[in-house]
Amino acid sequence: MYVLGISQVHDSAAALVADGKIVAFAEEERFTRVKHDGRFPAQAVRYCLEEAGITLADVDHVAYYWQAPRETLHALGHFARHLPHTLAVFRNDAGDYGDKASGLLETLSDQKGQAHPDDYNVGGALLLHLRRGFTLEKILRESQNFRGPTKFKVHLMDHHRAHAASAFFISPYQESAIITWDGIGSDGTSTYLGLGKGGRIHDIRRVKFPHSLGAMYAGVTGYLGFNPTRDEGKVMGLAAYGTDRYVDDFADLVRLGPDGHFELDLSWFRHHATGKHQMSAKFLERFGPARPRERAIPNQHYADVAYALQATLERTGLHVARWLQAKTGQTRLVTAGGVALNSVMNGRILLETPFEDFFAQPAAADDGSALGAALLLGVEKYGMRRPRDEEYIFLGPQFGEEEMERALQDAGLDYRRTDDINDTTARALADGKIVGWFQGRMECGPRALGNRSILADPRRADAKDRLNEKVKHREPFRPFAPSCLAEHAGEYFASGYPSPVMLLVFDVLEHQRDKVPAITHEDGTARVQTVSAADNPRYHAMISRFAELTGVPMVVNTSFNDNEEPIVCTPEDAVRCYLKTDMDALALGPFFTEKDVR
Repeated sequence: MYVLGISQVHDSAAALVADGKIVAFAEEERFTRVKHDGRFPAQAVRYCLEEAGITLADVDHVAYYWQAPRETLHALGHFARHLPHTLAVFRNDAGDYGDKASGLLETLSDQKGQAHPDDYNVGGALLLHLRRGFTLEKILRESQNFRGPTKFKVHLMDHHRAHAASAFFISPYQESAIITWDGIGSDGTSTYLGLGKGGRIHDIRRVKFPHSLGAMYAGVTGYLGFNPTRDEGKVMGLAAYGTDRYVDDFADLVRLGPDGHFELDLSWFRHHATGKHQMSAKFLERFGPARPRERAIPNQHYADVAYALQATLERTGLHVARWLQAKTGQTRLVTAGGVALNSVMNGRILLETPFEDFFAQPAAADDGSALGAALLLGVEKYGMRRPRDEEYIFLGPQFGEEEMERALQDAGLDYRRTDDINDTTARALADGKIVGWFQGRMECGPRALGNRSILADPRRADAKDRLNEKVKHREPFRPFAPSCLAEHAGEYFASGYPSPVMLLVFDVLEHQRDKVPAITHEDGTARVQTVSAADNPRYHAMISRFAELTGVPMVVNTSFNDNEEPIVCTPEDAVRCYLKTDMDALALGPFFTEKDVR
């Protein structure tokens, strides 16, 4: 049985599951080269079908990650409940940011004029199709230029249960507690608490919009001069430069109640009134005007606001997680949703609650709900086996040596085919070179996990600044992560707990920080990726060789892309990125090329 999963609007994606095996999963942005592409994932669907060697005629079920009718009911109820504040939507109210509002809250568009709808109108794109008289079946057929008969049935899935399924059903656990959290789901859910048992997910509690940790974080992200729903990771990095000056003030933004309850004090926000990521006049009076967008490092005031925001999220996350653990008695936790990308909070939940085991979905945001929708339908409704103990990270396209060599030749590059690409790359890194690393199937999610990565030597204090300025062309305050051999993680970090998808932050042990300055953030932490021989044999072998040469069992790992571009997908993408940045070398499969070789 083939189940095709689809998500759209935020990081559109497609996934194909067949009889309990994840055949393919990829984000649309990787094919269109439009970061966070929210259009219908036509190319991602095409890739999934081609990977399986099938057409739409062979698909039995299509699972869509959103339930538009429930969205409509929630929106009407929300509008009435928050009158007269919600009348602001009819005034096209730009909010309280004055002249800065248009810059801070502008609708994000790509070069083709595609609008990315606001986080609180996630179902809008599909609804537009429906208003034009289309059906999802027709959209699918036209996107694939398919004219033959089809047999598939379309299912609209609960958004947060899709998030839950994306994590629990691929986890190694037979039972676990589940938390999913984001901006909003189709029925207004912003935080979902559940219990996974075997092939079933059981609801425990839902927190509804506007009481949303994702909305809180997005609103302050906009206030800080970044793009809401896109740049929350920047804010998490900026927080390390802040002080606790505003932590007590921010405590008023979220009220913690008994039994794991929380709610936002809406007097600080406007997302419930305008449907946009905005803070209220009260917030601006207390914390000053919003920061205009600029490339320079935000001043200390805004860093302190970021610190307070992050501290408030962590305090609330710990409150919810501790209650859920006590409620379920589970010692294992799985998590997904956009807020689950906050690796600092994740690390504290693992280390500071009674949960002993932790599992995160690598594509935790809405892209992963394409996979979750397919699994929720296949496993719960049709009794499909769970894809446990199978590949769940490297599910994207892979390319043969002929395609890789052609990309190098077409670019006119001098290159050589090496007998041992691991040794060649490790030696280049040990010599201080920055190397693009392109191997095997592309990983899913926003983090490079060892197949589409840019690598550097963690011992070099200047590596971080060089990567930010000359290669990634991004803000200088943003940190870089280590890929560390799993068997040595405990020697460098406060925890050696497995972190294969880079969604846990741990302290770098104080006596090791001078040894690996390039991966040690301002606050002495690192977002750790542990690499095992079972998870990624080639990457593990390359890092092992680097360890033999240097005595350090890790490399700096950042995503293989330039700023504001998606992670590279094809050999041609890799070569283009290599040529337009200051990377020193490129390891493309078995082929190696360097710049300025004398």
